[in-house]
This record gives sequence, C-alpha cells and structure tokens, in this order.
Amino acid sequence: MREGRTDVMSVRDPLKFSSLSLKELQGLQAKVDKEINKRRSKIQEEGLKKIRLIAAEYGLSEAALKKLSVDESSTSVKATPKKRGPVAPKYRNPLNSDEMWTGRGRKPKWVELFLASGGKLEEITI
Repeated sequence: MREGRTDVMSVRDPLKFSSLSLKELQGLQAKVDKEINKRRSKIQEEGLKKIRLIAAEYGLSEAALKKLSVDESSTSVKATPKKRGPVAPKYRNPLNSDEMWTGRGRKPKWVELFLASGGKLEEITI
C-alpha cells in the first residue's frame, strides 16, 4: 500500500493515524460514518423482515403490531417524573405553632420527638 492513502484499507493500523492530517482524518471519519449508517439501515431492514415473517406466522397484522407499540409506550416508565406543586401543611407542632409539616418527605425532628413521646399524627393534624 502506498504511504499517505486515506482509504479504510490503509488505516487499519492505528499507528498510522498520527501521520494523517486533520483533513484526511475528517474525510476518513465521514466515510466511516457513511458506512456505519449504511450497515445500520441494512440490519434494521433485515430485522423488520424477520418481524414481519414472525408476525405472519402468528397471524398478526401490521396494525396489530402498531397497536402493541402504542400500548407499550403508554405504560413505559417516564424518564423524569412530573414535579409536584406546593402542598398545604397537614400537621402543626403543638409546642410551636410556626412549625408545620406537609406530611411529605422526611419527618421533622419535632414530629419524631412528638411520636417518640407517645403522640399520634392525628392529634396534630391541622
């Protein structure tokens, strides 16, 4: 092979990358990206053919398959849960009426102390 070629065959040896210019590396990257996309498309087409064959074997129509994908996407777990808005307090400290708790999250110290002393949450409900 000739020195300085930028086709895939000449760059299989990673040590030769350092001898390539930035422009040559970018050209190589574009060729690699194009080949990756071509192969990915081919694999996806083959996958769809297999799915259609399996669906036909079981008597499923494409409409039935589309319904499955819609049903599954509606029951999937959301990546980010919805933010909760502010909540009115449910409990008030009997010893200090300025201290309140919504009932969400970790119990404040005053609630823990109240419960430890034998109190019940129902007694401090607002």
